[in-house]
Order: sequence, then C-alpha cells, then structure tokens
Amino acid sequence: MSKRRPRKLNYQAIVEIIKKDLVWPELGDSPEAIHYYHLTDSLGRKWQTIGCHVTDAIKVFRMGDYRPWTYILESAPYAPNLTFQKLVQMLHIRFKDGDLKNDMQIILNSPARCNQFVDKIVNVNHFSVFKLLYELKNEYLLHEPIPQSSFESMYSANPIEALSHFYLENVDTLDYWEWKHAGGTAELAIYYRKTNPDLSLIEAIEKAERSRAKQ
Repeated sequence: MSKRRPRKLNYQAIVEIIKKDLVWPELGDSPEAIHYYHLTDSLGRKWQTIGCHVTDAIKVFRMGDYRPWTYILESAPYAPNLTFQKLVQMLHIRFKDGDLKNDMQIILNSPARCNQFVDKIVNVNHFSVFKLLYELKNEYLLHEPIPQSSFESMYSANPIEALSHFYLENVDTLDYWEWKHAGGTAELAIYYRKTNPDLSLIEAIEKAERSRAKQ
C-alpha cells in the first residue's frame, strides 16, 4: 500500500509570497537551490514553506502542513467584524454540497465563532472544513448552548429558527412539523438536552415518538 501523501491538501488562496534564506546554505546558491518562502494566505495567516522557486514553493504549500518544512508561523489576527459570509469568501473553496454551507452559517453564528474556526483550521479543504465544523458544533452544544430563556422566547415567536439555534442544525418546515407531530415542545427539547446535550433534532423526534407510542 502506497504511503505517498496526497498531492493537494491545502486549497487556501495565497495573497503574498516572499523568498527567504537558503535551506542549506552550506551547499551554496544555485538555480536549483532550495529556499525558505514565507506566504500569507487569504485568512491572514503567515506560513513557511520551501521550494526552488515561487511556483515550486506554492506546490509544496498545496501539499499541506508538513513540519519542519511547511507550517503556520503566525495565526491570523482577530477580526471583530468577521461574518460567515466574509469567512466563506476568505476560504476560497468550492462547497460540494449546500448542507455544509448552511450548517456553517448556523454553527458559526457570531464573530467569535468565526474567528475560532479560523484559529483552529490548518489545511483548507472540504474534508478539514467538514471535520472541524462538526467538532466545534459538539463543543458549542456542550459548553455554549443557547440560554434556556432565549430559546423559549424565540420558540414562541419562530419555532423553526429556535430549533435551528438550539440544535445548531438547518431546520426546515418539514422537520418542525415532524417534531410537533411527535409531541415536541420547547419544554421537551430542554428536557432532552439535560440528559443528552449533543442530541440531534432527528434523534429527539425519534425519542419523542417512542415516548408517545408507550402512552
């Protein structure tokens, strides 16, 4: 089985690249000599990589984080006005499905969360975005859930939006009617949350249906 690394792991756009010192100065300078390069990506992070020339350095960078040659030198500065829309533009990747993009908008619903995503992501590709996004979702459900009073107030005005914020999921009208038909209420959602913080809406619906069938 081949142990070769994938050819392209980092799709992040580059906004600046600067040639630096020789990697092995003792070998002398020549057209084939390998230099360090410092890059700034569109998220504002500064990287180090290596290459014989700019094009070669970019190819090495595209292979992703690989110490000691390619890695982040400086994290992106905190952006207090960073929104989901700006973040998507900065990532410069094509989303393979609309669900992931919709979930990003719901989960990364504040500048603080968008900045946390930027701080934690390393290689930018569809898989790494997917993996980190749902890791953060579980973290927020466990440690930063929507306050109960806010959820109850929102539920009385717009239950679909309230359920989206509560479960950090893209909830549509059909989801809501399935929840309501199963006997779902704001109080029931809160009750289920106390016993299982990372319960999904589908799991909550199934649980409500089972409880209703026993009555």
